[in-house]
Amino acid sequence: MVEKTNPNYTKKANVKGNQITSIAPQYQIKQATEQFGVYGEKWGFKEMEFDYTLANIGMATFKATFYFPGGSFPIVNSVQLYKDGAKTKIDDDFAKKVETDTLTKALSKLGFNADIFLGKFEDSKYMKDLQNEFKEPEPPKIKLTIGQKVVAKHVQMGTPVSEMVKHFEMTEENIEKYSKLLEASQKITSVIE
Repeated sequence: MVEKTNPNYTKKANVKGNQITSIAPQYQIKQATEQFGVYGEKWGFKEMEFDYTLANIGMATFKATFYFPGGSFPIVNSVQLYKDGAKTKIDDDFAKKVETDTLTKALSKLGFNADIFLGKFEDSKYMKDLQNEFKEPEPPKIKLTIGQKVVAKHVQMGTPVSEMVKHFEMTEENIEKYSKLLEASQKITSVIE
């Protein structure tokens, strides 16, 4: 299912006047690691080199071999060396940027995130279906009795357990049980109020 992209790991970007959908690189690395194994051991780049022949026009070329279980292929990409059009500010992240962009290109050749490259992220029906597919499940809501809510509020306020034992005539075990119930709910204030 590497062709489908979780929209939670994408964002719209403007690249040289073009609106594109960019993918979080760490999400791609996670996907590839799930498919292939450890980066650098089972897949990645080898024989990487930079060619500065085009430096006079502010460009560098990145060349490498992308390998993965079952094969490898050469890949080439280029990058701007400067942050500005006047070529006065060198982009000290150019190497990282081109390696990351090249990784996206290499993985796309294997079908990763194909839905983005096929333009499906521009289709509102596809996006709605995709968002539903990748929707995070809501944590279950826990119903507390009025007595449990009162104890929970005291736990939240930091009332010492010894005080609650005296005041509510409860055992420490029950207070601990209510405390764990609250932690599990992940929505302490909405449960209590």
